[in-house]
Amino acid sequence: MKAFRLLEWGKPGQYCEVPVPSPKPGEVLIRMKAAGLCRSDLDMVDSQPGSDPYATAVDVPYTLGHENAGVIEVLGEGVTDLKVGEGVAVRHMPHCSHCEFCIRGIEQHCETYKRGAIEITRGTGFDGGLAEFMICPRDQLVSIGNEDPIQYAPLMDAGVTAYHAVGTIKDRLRPGSSTLVIGCGGLGVYAIQFLLLLMGVRVYAVDISEHRLNLANELGAKRSFKAGPNAYKEILEETNGKGIDGIIDFVGSNASLDLAMKVSRPQGRVVLVGMDMGTVEVGWNKIATSCEFAISLGSTRRDCEEVCYLAGAGKLKIDIDRFPFDKVPEAYQALRDGKLTGRAVIKFD
Repeated sequence: MKAFRLLEWGKPGQYCEVPVPSPKPGEVLIRMKAAGLCRSDLDMVDSQPGSDPYATAVDVPYTLGHENAGVIEVLGEGVTDLKVGEGVAVRHMPHCSHCEFCIRGIEQHCETYKRGAIEITRGTGFDGGLAEFMICPRDQLVSIGNEDPIQYAPLMDAGVTAYHAVGTIKDRLRPGSSTLVIGCGGLGVYAIQFLLLLMGVRVYAVDISEHRLNLANELGAKRSFKAGPNAYKEILEETNGKGIDGIIDFVGSNASLDLAMKVSRPQGRVVLVGMDMGTVEVGWNKIATSCEFAISLGSTRRDCEEVCYLAGAGKLKIDIDRFPFDKVPEAYQALRDGKLTGRAVIKFD
């Protein structure tokens, strides 16, 4: 079968011919229907040998693609609750089910698959979904029945990661609280929707792109702000000097983290998701007193189930730019050049 693989760090992915895998007991073989492309894919391709966070943690080669959905082609021994031809969305973060974190229901920190600051995942360290077929254990699948897999693929990282990050600030919010989404790209637009769906809070947005700020407003943000040295002043003025209760940073640069610190509020929480590898000082007079700072990683199985439910109920706006499987390099270039209007999804015939 054909697969699009990362063969060497720092070099573009390539199409390769690889064997069709066979499912072991408890696994299924999936015929791929849709694979979303992510900014982190570009970070992997651009990684130089020995660089953080990817090249120091995982080995090449592997098939790219960690936002995946398709239909079941072959059922492995012991899989009895699914059927051939049934649609499935694929959780990209594997888990062992027996380590401390898996037992506690926070499988994204699975000790078996942890590599440095990241988890080895499908499409990051071992074979993902940019191939005609893919293997996955049953307990890492969510049935979507006869739903269109193309609508679910981008949710399997962008959607669920944003959903989990929103969940980490829930205990700091109440109806009427203020929230700020920094970075309104592939993850940020989902976070805005989840906050409005689940919280009853005021949502503000920051980005460098006018298009993304307009999209944030269309999704229901109370107000959006252009990123820059005066953004924190505008946010504080908008909130009557109070600041923001819950802040999610999907950028992770020095500038975005500095903004988050400046608008933080006592008893609030700042959550970092973005991997621009920025840093910030945390201490007295650097962040609001009693405000917490945390890094959110990935998602849980429960997050995947709940996001798929919201999508199946028609609660989410999912904008997609479709590309055929033979145009993966062109799709990645469009992502790199900022020419996409939605989430890039590879469609398999």
